Amino acid sequence: MVFRLVAFLSVLVYFFSNPLTAQVVDEIDATSTVAPSNLPTEKIESISPSKRIFLVTNTNSSFERGDYISMILNSKIVARALVAKMQNDTAGIKILRIHSLSLWNTLRVGSEVQILRGDDSYFNRPVKKELKEDLGPTSKIEDEDDLYSETKIGDDDLSLEENKNRAIKNDNLVTGSYGRVEGVNNDGGSQYYGQFMAQWAYQIEDNIWVEGGYGQGVINDFPSVGLDTVLRNITFRAKYTVAAPLYSFIQPYIGYQMVTATSDSAGVSDGQATQEQLDQENELMDKMNKNRPVFGVSWLKRLVPGWFMKVDLGTDIMNLGFTLEF
Repeated sequence: MVFRLVAFLSVLVYFFSNPLTAQVVDEIDATSTVAPSNLPTEKIESISPSKRIFLVTNTNSSFERGDYISMILNSKIVARALVAKMQNDTAGIKILRIHSLSLWNTLRVGSEVQILRGDDSYFNRPVKKELKEDLGPTSKIEDEDDLYSETKIGDDDLSLEENKNRAIKNDNLVTGSYGRVEGVNNDGGSQYYGQFMAQWAYQIEDNIWVEGGYGQGVINDFPSVGLDTVLRNITFRAKYTVAAPLYSFIQPYIGYQMVTATSDSAGVSDGQATQEQLDQENELMDKMNKNRPVFGVSWLKRLVPGWFMKVDLGTDIMNLGFTLEF
């Protein structure tokens, strides 16, 4: 019995001391990509230009501010991060370490990743030396203001400037809307006409925006019964953004508006209209055309991250639509 026990222990010692066997065991361990099946899945909502700051959802309430988390993709650790800011169901995280450069390069806005909170030694993945170093001179983040600090990645000086002075962080706002533009009716009196409009605004300085818009609609029975007129509206605005309660923003603006009305049949004789009627049609078309300075205010109400409801009230248009920021 003792002889058999000694023989068995000798075989075990030989097996695990053999270099080839140890290499095989190491390789199996190195390629292990098992992930817990109950990890919550979240979506990437925004990525800073330097890819140091991510906004991710926290719909599962699976982590809190100050937690260390790992992003898991295809059962592999992509990166290690610290949760530095929380707002509703969205978290701002700062990347501390990249584990898989190939997977890291596949991350996009809208990508879904699994989130592992706390210790990630379960995965026991080997990390290449050049990727194992922390991204920056320190991984310590004491408060949410550190999200906006200047940091370095390796030898590259990459500054992250998520400017806190900006009411709206992103630089672009694209809006689709429906509004009413002032014109004249067949009697020469004031009347509003509906039209669809597209607008694009760009933030040139903190809270200072320039915006261009184009709208178009068709007016039936103008300038005479049986005629149709296309009404086009082009506006340029300069706006300033002020934060308001309930995740909303107010943007007073000044600008310039150009309204043009075109009708192939207006003022053209059909053999039945009198010259007086034709002159009246031309006069109404001229009154519809406008080139003038305008002013007003826009109101943006955040609905979900990245989307607003927008209202324009001004001398140029009364408008309601939806805005996407990026």
